[in-house]
Amino acid sequence: MAPAHGDAGLPALAFDLAPSGMLAVDDCGRIVAANREAERLFGWPEGGLIGQSADVLVPDAARAAHAADRASFMRDPQRRAMGAGRDLRGRRRDGSEFPVEIGLNPVRTAEGVFVLASVVDITERRRLEDELRRSQRLETIGVLAGGIAHDFNNILLGIVGHTELTLREPRLPADAREDLGLVLQAAERGRQLVHRILAFSRDGRAVRRPVRLDRTVEEAAGLLRGSLPSTVEIRARLDPATPDVLGDETQIHQVLMNLVTNAAQAMPSGGAIDIELAPLEVGPGRAGAGPALKPGRYARLVVRDAGTGMAPDVLEHALEPFYTTKAPGQGTGLGLSVVHGIVTSHGGTLLIDSAPGRGTTVTVLLPASAAAKAAEAAAAAPAGPARQVHILLVDDEATLARMQRRQLEHLGYAVTVHTSSPEALEAFRADPTRFDLLITDDTMPRMTGTMLAGEMLRLRPDLPVLMVSGGDRADPEKARPNGVRKVLLKPHTIDELERAIVDVLGSEPRG
Repeated sequence: MAPAHGDAGLPALAFDLAPSGMLAVDDCGRIVAANREAERLFGWPEGGLIGQSADVLVPDAARAAHAADRASFMRDPQRRAMGAGRDLRGRRRDGSEFPVEIGLNPVRTAEGVFVLASVVDITERRRLEDELRRSQRLETIGVLAGGIAHDFNNILLGIVGHTELTLREPRLPADAREDLGLVLQAAERGRQLVHRILAFSRDGRAVRRPVRLDRTVEEAAGLLRGSLPSTVEIRARLDPATPDVLGDETQIHQVLMNLVTNAAQAMPSGGAIDIELAPLEVGPGRAGAGPALKPGRYARLVVRDAGTGMAPDVLEHALEPFYTTKAPGQGTGLGLSVVHGIVTSHGGTLLIDSAPGRGTTVTVLLPASAAAKAAEAAAAAPAGPARQVHILLVDDEATLARMQRRQLEHLGYAVTVHTSSPEALEAFRADPTRFDLLITDDTMPRMTGTMLAGEMLRLRPDLPVLMVSGGDRADPEKARPNGVRKVLLKPHTIDELERAIVDVLGSEPRG
């Protein structure tokens, strides 16, 4: 051990080069030796710890307990009152604190009895443990959310289905029709709420489908108006001609929530937030304020505030994770970085224009979806000879099965219903060519929809299968190898059901 680090008769080289911090403390609590790692951990210069009280390495709030533990240890070292594996807090020379694990051993020399302390910084270990606990907590929430969503979506499907069937009654009074329209609006809000909750249960997997942006933005703006201070006004101008995009509706909703929340926080005295949505055509050679945009059609979403704005040095780091100019506890620095990540994952571009005193304008450009255009074309296409199609409908909830049967018969299809998947399989085995399409719920007792589809496809490989899921967890890409041609999420409208049937009957079997 180098003389500058003190000398308590310990093997100098092993002590000084130990990978953990090593300290020797006498019976008066004075540090008589410290290795290089201890000096690095606690931020002291070489030799600076020698002669210092061990209390300089302990936060003020813990010093009394630390002194009592040390005295107890010195009186009876075998008790190891501060023994190996204790998690404590260390204090650096600059006053900052960090978690440490300390192990203590008595060392007897000619000069007396010393406490040899090994110190390990466990900041990273704590971070990983916290991350694991957070992951486990989110996994638990996800499992719970998935179960609740399945039941809640079944309830919503019953509400939506029966309401739509009633609205198709031509003799319905006008005031009743208006009231039922409000019921459908409330059910749609419930569906979107479930989708947002289920963001916890997707394990980071985005569910991509055509998204009608004007509806998504209108829904988010409505929710935000109720959560922002009354001094903040949201003004939305949404062009219905804005093209659909292929994306995860929950993530796009989160983009707008984050941008509007940031805008409101930039206006502590209140003001107006403008939200604009419109189509954008990008021709060859045109570039945005950032990366060049590929030619094509885009959805252009703008969020503009009249807040404090950002200085150039702040704007330079605005998209970096954990970067924030807010006071501790008032911001995580994740808002814009999360937005940037979501927009980028959707193949889009994020542009920010800001300056002190003139507010901030954030522009999100998302490419129009070819899949969305195809969905619009399919929706406009005639359903074909629907009355010649015989559908086998399987759902273990009798009320939902009865309602869906009415929907399908209203659309002109012949329907056979079973509320038991084994019974449905027996009926299919009796005459596999009788049915043109299988529509089955995913979650059912005794035999799931996936299992049922698999058994039927073994008997008839070309059978079209439409899976209906109430939990929002069925992945179409994983379902296709099992023979499922499309997954329709509950609660669906009668129009969505009709489009899904047209898609499935017009698609090729997948092996």
